[in-house]
Amino acid sequence: GSRAIVEDRKKGTLERLLTTQLTTGQLYAGKFLAGTARGFSQTFILLALAYAVFNLFTPLSFVLTLFVALVFAAAASTLALIIASVSRNDDQAVAISVFFTMATVMLGGTFFEIPKGSALATIGMASINTYVNSALKTMMAAGGNLGEVTFELAMLATITVVGLILSRVLFRVVQGGR
Repeated sequence: GSRAIVEDRKKGTLERLLTTQLTTGQLYAGKFLAGTARGFSQTFILLALAYAVFNLFTPLSFVLTLFVALVFAAAASTLALIIASVSRNDDQAVAISVFFTMATVMLGGTFFEIPKGSALATIGMASINTYVNSALKTMMAAGGNLGEVTFELAMLATITVVGLILSRVLFRVVQGGR
């Protein structure tokens, strides 16, 4: 994600792409869509295995869970674009990505339950994992529907839109350039 964009910028690939009829916005949109597709594909494989092996879903709940995964992949893709936009080299992009991933996983309650009302739960509200984990638990464990995860989807969509705007403002094809 973020490292690839920084590497493309360093090698001049992004700048060369702009010599074609691509605009910076189109190039940026392509990077966002590619990141979203990559994240969604990985999640699809895991959810399809869960569906096939563990029978965790009905066909309808599987499709609805995939929708949640798509919104999450879009939010994660925008965060990768922000990291790529502020990183000056690929090592920095990797370091920021690893730190950010570990923080969001731990604060989002991915591996352990975070007590509601605790300071950690309040801090965890800044993690996209908090919202996707809540939505997936509702959909998979409680047999919920999209109406029951409206708040979580709205938060992920808001993060996606704000992240797109912020990363687009910060996005540069060449270091210090356009």
